[in-house]
Amino acid sequence: MKTVDHVWCTACNKRGFFDQHDADKALGRAKAKRNRTAAKYGTRRGMARENRYYDCPQGLYHLTGMSRRYVK
Repeated sequence: MKTVDHVWCTACNKRGFFDQHDADKALGRAKAKRNRTAAKYGTRRGMARENRYYDCPQGLYHLTGMSRRYVK
């Protein structure tokens, strides 16, 4: 299985990606995986989906399913 290079962010306790390109690539892979799983089960109800990435204070990028509307 192909994965995108990442490190563990100790400040956020999440996978961190070094640049926007890696975060975007990981986001695309996560979306594709969720779509395959949803197609297998026939529904997307109840599935958590990552829809964007953001930068953390450590200078890394993280994936999130939270909308920008709820970010302060």
